[in-house]
Amino acid sequence: MMAEPRVSVCIPCYNRQDYISEAIESVLAQTYPDFELIITDNCSTDRTVEIVKQYAAKDSRVRLYINDKNLGAISNFNRGLFYCRGEYVKFLCSDDLLCPRCLEVFVDVMTKNPDVSLVTSFTKAFAGDESVRDEKFFPSIGLINGNEAQKSLFFQGNWPGSPSSTMFRRKDLYIGLFNLMWKYWLGDFDMWIRLLGIGDAYVVPEILSKLRIHNKSESAMHSIDFRLTKERLQLANVAFEFPHIYGNLTKREKINIRYHLLKRLVREGYDQKGVSQKINMLKIGFSYSKIIFPLLLLKNLHRLFRRDKRSN
Repeated sequence: MMAEPRVSVCIPCYNRQDYISEAIESVLAQTYPDFELIITDNCSTDRTVEIVKQYAAKDSRVRLYINDKNLGAISNFNRGLFYCRGEYVKFLCSDDLLCPRCLEVFVDVMTKNPDVSLVTSFTKAFAGDESVRDEKFFPSIGLINGNEAQKSLFFQGNWPGSPSSTMFRRKDLYIGLFNLMWKYWLGDFDMWIRLLGIGDAYVVPEILSKLRIHNKSESAMHSIDFRLTKERLQLANVAFEFPHIYGNLTKREKINIRYHLLKRLVREGYDQKGVSQKINMLKIGFSYSKIIFPLLLLKNLHRLFRRDKRSN
């Protein structure tokens, strides 16, 4: 009889004394017991390390690694991958929680579907926003073809969710680790794109993780939206130039993806001046201004026509 596959659960952390105990407890409460819990601390200055050491002293599955210096968030995620020994890799952000059946369900899905390279599920937000990411956030439920899943990521955004929501196979890391070139939240998005270039996705219609929401102002969220769009444009260009890494997309699919992202940029710019400033900030290898300004002109002419029609 084959041994059960082992899961490597990784929690990268930095100054999480208020949340780390809850995160660890949610892993230790899993119905699937065959896991190791790897915690990589990024030089915390609070009681995070002290708290983790208490758990490690009581449970041999908990292993703590303290970085010699602060590596930055994405490098700390990669540090966790370095210590993984399991067949499957499950990340948990240090302020989030796993539901008790998470590992059990994910392992079952990946065991039964050897061509699946990325599994995710419904999630629930908590601490201020009790919303649920359910079927309306996903292109479909269950098995999704990898190529179709890739395309939908550019159109629908990061529907697999944060690392707390997903699991993948350690053997698939030949595609590379989390990419350090992405500064604003696209380290995981880039990884999902690459994983879906070598396999399929699977969406479990069950809440298996809980994501803590930290309130941000409306202006801060708008700034985040722009930076995300900027990086998604950059990632699209990289993906199109390296199909052997990111998977093949047709010329029409590439055009549609760029057009969709550019429309988002126009929408976020509100006016020609605002978009012009943002275009100057984009350093993505070639100019989009010849595409964006005609779109803006048409939009402004349409508004002018509607206003004149109402005045008559």
